[in-house]
Amino acid sequence: MDPILFEIKIKMKMKIENFNEIRFLNYRFLNFLLVPIICYIVFYTVFYTVFYTVIASDITHLDIMCITQIRNFVPEKELKNLKTSKIYHSLFENLISVLRPHSFYKIKTLGKIFLLRTHLFNLLNLPHDRILTYHELEFFREGAMNLLYSDNGYLDRERVENDKLLNFYRSSNQVEVKGSFKEIQCFHTLIIMIILLEYELYTRYYEDLYNLKTLEQELVKTMLMDIKETKRNLRKLLIPEVKALLSKTRINIKNIIYSGFDTEFQMLSSVENEMLAYTLCSYSKQYICIKNLEFNIMESLCKDQLIELIKIVRLMNKKFDVEVDRLAEILTGDIEEIEKIECKNFILFSKRENCVKDFFKTSFYDLEEPGEVYSIKELVKKSLESQEDRISGLTEFHKKVLGSVRLPRLPVKKEVVLIAHFTTADVSSLADFQEHKPRFSILRKSFVTLEKSFRLEG
Repeated sequence: MDPILFEIKIKMKMKIENFNEIRFLNYRFLNFLLVPIICYIVFYTVFYTVFYTVIASDITHLDIMCITQIRNFVPEKELKNLKTSKIYHSLFENLISVLRPHSFYKIKTLGKIFLLRTHLFNLLNLPHDRILTYHELEFFREGAMNLLYSDNGYLDRERVENDKLLNFYRSSNQVEVKGSFKEIQCFHTLIIMIILLEYELYTRYYEDLYNLKTLEQELVKTMLMDIKETKRNLRKLLIPEVKALLSKTRINIKNIIYSGFDTEFQMLSSVENEMLAYTLCSYSKQYICIKNLEFNIMESLCKDQLIELIKIVRLMNKKFDVEVDRLAEILTGDIEEIEKIECKNFILFSKRENCVKDFFKTSFYDLEEPGEVYSIKELVKKSLESQEDRISGLTEFHKKVLGSVRLPRLPVKKEVVLIAHFTTADVSSLADFQEHKPRFSILRKSFVTLEKSFRLEG
C-alpha cells in the first residue's frame, strides 16, 4: 500500500473509534443522513491534514515511489529490457523504478525533475501518466519548444523569464532563479534534456513494437527513423559541456607498443653516408582505460537536475556507467594481479609484471636484403608484428577480468610509441620523412611529436 494511503487509513481508524460513544437518535432518516456526512467530514479532515503536513511541506523530498503511486516492483528480467508498455501506463514511472536499485542515481533529486515534467505536460494539456501516440509526442515537443523560442528560432530570454514553466521551477526552489542569461541558458538546457529523455524512452517503446513484427511494422520503422533524427536535432541545442558528457565513452582497451630503434651507417665521405641496417627493440602493455565522469557544468540552480538527466540519458544510450564503476572497484581491490596508474582524467589498469626485461623483443634488419625499407610505416608494422603474440596473451588475461562485469565488446586502440636516442640522424634518414616532416616539432635539436599523434593508413 502507498505510504499516503496507509497514513490516511490509520488516521481514519482512530477517528472512527472515537465515534463509538456517540449515540444516534432512533430515527432511521437521521441515521441515514448523519453517518455518511460524518464519514465524509472525517475523511476530508484527515486527507487535508496529511496532505498539507506531509506532501505540501516539501514534496520534492518524498520518496519518488510515493509521488508516482507505483504499487509494485518491476521483475528483474523486465528491468533490463525496459518493456514498459507491459507493466505501467507511464514510461517515465517505469524508468524511475529501473533507476531505484542503483546508488549511482539519486532518486530524491529526480523528484524535482518529475514534478517539472508533469507541470510541462499539464501546461500543454497532455496526459503525463499514459503512453502518448506519436502525434501527441510531436505535439509535446513542439509545445515545449514554443515555451522557449521566439518565432525566428532564437532562445527568447524574455519569454522564458515570464513563462509559467520557469515560475513553477522558481517556486519549487528555496532560492529564486536568477535572471541572468547563464541561468536562463541552463534552464533551457534542462527542458531540452527532459524532451530528449522522453524521446529516448519512446525509442525503446517503438523498438519493442517493431520487434513484435506487427502489421504496422513499416509504420513503426518510419516513426523510429523520425525519432532518431529528432534526437540528433535536440542534442544540437544543448550547451557544449552537456553535449560532450552525453557522448563520452568511459572505457576502452589500449595496446601501447614501445619501440626503440637505432640505425647503422657506413661513412662514404665527409658529406655522404650509406645506411646499412636498423635495430628494433619492442615492448608492449595492455591497459584497461577508465575515464572519469566529471560534470564540468556551469554553476546554476539547475546543475543537480542536469547532472541527473545526463546520467539517465547515458543509461538509455547504454554507456554502462554503473558497470564501469563496479569494474573499477574490482580492479582496484585486486592489487596482486592488477597494477593501477592514476592520471588526471582517467585511470589505467594493467597486468602486474615483475621481470619486465623478459618481455623485450629485439630484431635486426639488414637493408641490403630485398624488400627491406626503413620508414615510419615499416617501423610501426614491425612493432605490431613483434608484439602480436604478447598482446593476444594480455587480451586473454583481461577478458577474464572483464568477465566479472557485464559489459559490451570494448573498443581497442593501438598506439605505437617510437623512441630514438639520436633523432637528428635516425629520423631524418627515414624513407617517408619528407611526407611526415610537418607533423614533427624540434625540441633541443631533436625531432619529437609534441602535438596530437598522427594516424597511419594500412
